[in-house]
Amino acid sequence: LLADDMGLGKTLEIITLLKSCKTKHPNLIVAPASLTYNWFNEFKKWTPSLNVLLITGNSQTREKLISQIQPGQTVITSYDYLKRDLDTYKKMAFHFMIIDEAQAIKNHQTKNAEAVKEIRCISRFAMTGTPIENSLADLWSIFDFCLPGYLKSYETFKNDYEINIVKNKDSDALEKLNHQIAPFILRRTKQDVLKELPPKF
Repeated sequence: LLADDMGLGKTLEIITLLKSCKTKHPNLIVAPASLTYNWFNEFKKWTPSLNVLLITGNSQTREKLISQIQPGQTVITSYDYLKRDLDTYKKMAFHFMIIDEAQAIKNHQTKNAEAVKEIRCISRFAMTGTPIENSLADLWSIFDFCLPGYLKSYETFKNDYEINIVKNKDSDALEKLNHQIAPFILRRTKQDVLKELPPKF
């Protein structure tokens, strides 16, 4: 779970990862529709040699583009298009799968959450600048994408953690949860890296 503050380079971290790892399977990035072209342009800016495919257009155009996906290619699509094309994607296997603005799946009962969790892949990354600013149920849903089953079922999580922490103010349960999830969260704040940032002009 990449949870750096906005502006500290989560996108570039992912681009660097995909550039450095040669994979047999394609990679899949899912982002809000407003950010898909931004992702595509960032790849062209930083790694123009990387084979990147943006899935957009009407259903026939998307179907044709998806049929052309190649091994090792990085595919970019939106949450909405993923839901519409889910039956096709479910037949495929990816290496890395990255979801941007992961708060889009904070409610585990939504179609967004259900869709991204049905894709077969080897490694999963979620990106969000607000990992635990909402509810523990949101956190569970994001972890259920990144590490399916790690925090068990939502009902078990709710009984073991959510009720105890939120309603009963159980500090021991909170400490136990933090200990369990901390190894999988990379979070830097602007204060943490303020000295490393270049001055604004």
